Amino acid sequence: MKVNAQKKAIFLRQQGKSIKEIARILEVSTGSVSRWCKQVVLSPSQQALLEKRSRDAARAALAPWVKKNKALKLSDLKEQRVHGVKDVAHMQKRDLFMLGLGLYWGEGYKRGSQEWGFTNSDPLLINTIIAWLETCYGVKYDRLRARVTINKQYENQAGRITSQWSKETGIPLKQFSSPSIITSYGKIGTDIRTYRGTLRIKVSCGTSLRRRILASIASAGTQISSNSRKTDSKRASVRRASVSERSNAEPW
Repeated sequence: MKVNAQKKAIFLRQQGKSIKEIARILEVSTGSVSRWCKQVVLSPSQQALLEKRSRDAARAALAPWVKKNKALKLSDLKEQRVHGVKDVAHMQKRDLFMLGLGLYWGEGYKRGSQEWGFTNSDPLLINTIIAWLETCYGVKYDRLRARVTINKQYENQAGRITSQWSKETGIPLKQFSSPSIITSYGKIGTDIRTYRGTLRIKVSCGTSLRRRILASIASAGTQISSNSRKTDSKRASVRRASVSERSNAEPW
């Protein structure tokens, strides 16, 4: 009986059947089939077919989970979108002021040259900074100077990219200087149709503005640090009080 099963297993394996399939057909363990068929070498096409069937089976098994997970994700996105909009509500000038400080704190020029400068690749961020400059500091478009930084492999797209940035930000082309070309090691891998480089904007005669903004950032940082220490001190006091209460409590 065992010999017949072994011969059938070898035959089925030679036909390109998987170990699990053979075990199911012969009603034996996969371990036995694996031992019997270890000398059978599958052809490249048979191996490729088995791998494909294995991937298809895995995808089919995961399909319900993927569908459920996708539904949960969409539901959470919808819910968090509602919360996010409510969190922001109607922005006031003060909100924009603090948002701009945070953006400049992260991406603005803070060391070295005394120039006011900001660099990013996101048009929304750039436009937010421009709105911040105009609304909170009265900086008009005619004081803005811009320059695009482009990887050398996209150098022939400099004109298109510069025009695109001009259109998206509203900064006139005449206020753009020649693009900065850089050489980056490794593959960029960005579609030439979507590559945009990065945009650096400066404010003409912006040294005093830069000093003012950095002073505001320093003040914000000091207050945040001070409030954090107060909070830590309060928590420590609460912990000490809790420990004292426990130590003074009567034993059971």
